[in-house]
Amino acid sequence: MDVKKEALRYLGYRGKEPDEATAELVGRGYDELSAVSHPRDCYRIVDKSAAGNLLIGRDVAAHLAESSRVIFFAATLGSEADKLIRTAEIRNMAYALVLDALASAMTEAHCDALETRLHGEVGGFFTWRYSPGYGDYPIDVQPEIIRFLNADKLIGLTVTESNILIPRKSVTAVIGVSDSEQSRGVRGCAACGMREKCTYRQEGTTCGS
Repeated sequence: MDVKKEALRYLGYRGKEPDEATAELVGRGYDELSAVSHPRDCYRIVDKSAAGNLLIGRDVAAHLAESSRVIFFAATLGSEADKLIRTAEIRNMAYALVLDALASAMTEAHCDALETRLHGEVGGFFTWRYSPGYGDYPIDVQPEIIRFLNADKLIGLTVTESNILIPRKSVTAVIGVSDSEQSRGVRGCAACGMREKCTYRQEGTTCGS
């Protein structure tokens, strides 16, 4: 993933070049975030039958229907990335928005890299990753996933009473694994909990475009 290009897409520059001022902010923000971010992750692989109350809802069940094992993982950029964004929100909101977009793209890039690493370590055939908040997979499963992964001790990831991950630039997800090829499942607006508020849909596109 080209992190700068993805961040510009988040900022609304889809298919067009940014102005000079925005390009400068993105370049500076990328350098500053890269200097302070400490991407970390942890994961566990279990038989699907042993996942218990970590898999709630019909949508995630359908997504993992052909999987015999599941990988639960958590990933974070670390608290310093959050701190940099909060400082910018006080001093320069435009720069804070750029930093936020860059941090989101960096988080996704780290998840992509982790998934590639898992392919090499685990083998088999993967579904795409599915996070709490997609479809009817409830966001309030976050604390259970954090406990299951021991993510608070391993990577410093916690969750608030309202189920917000701290640091904010963090992700939890589940991936299905099977020994034979499986469909990767439904992906798109129909499975997204943000579909009614999504600016991409309002503009006639999608975040995967």
